[in-house]
Amino acid sequence: MKAPMGKTSSSTVLDSPTGTQGAIVLPVVAFAIPFFVSGPQWLTGTAVNCLLILAAARLPRRYVWPVIVLPSIGAVAHGALFGPFTRFLLIFIPFIWAGNWIFLAAFLRLRSASPLLALCAGALIKATFLALFALVFFRFGLVPQAFITSMSLMQFVTAVAGGILALMILRFLETAHERH
Repeated sequence: MKAPMGKTSSSTVLDSPTGTQGAIVLPVVAFAIPFFVSGPQWLTGTAVNCLLILAAARLPRRYVWPVIVLPSIGAVAHGALFGPFTRFLLIFIPFIWAGNWIFLAAFLRLRSASPLLALCAGALIKATFLALFALVFFRFGLVPQAFITSMSLMQFVTAVAGGILALMILRFLETAHERH
């Protein structure tokens, strides 16, 4: 029997395409995204946020942390996400991790009412959190002004876009699983 989205039982996790394989594959893909999708932030961010929602919805909580942490480490390692501004990303890594966690926590808490509403609320909270720190760091001269946009509006847009993509994938997985 299939558990509802985000609810995991041992049989659901083991039978799920994002179950035991996902506990390995999703973190590896999350780390690798900046290496293979080293394009604009909207593309990289959308891919990362999609993986975040997939991990939160389908994996046991202890396996979600690598998906929260590894994309920003991969971005720093590759230098792709912010190009010459990647060194400023080092300052933001703990805040990006916290923002990703906040995004997922809000989504998981609110999804029973409406997954789309939960996604938008989580994205707004994440973007606001990161924007506040970007503004503070900018005021202290620690980051350039470009970080204000990349850590606010772009975070919101990529979280919503990635989340919608993840919801579509989850719907497909549920529909495909029900046919078998």
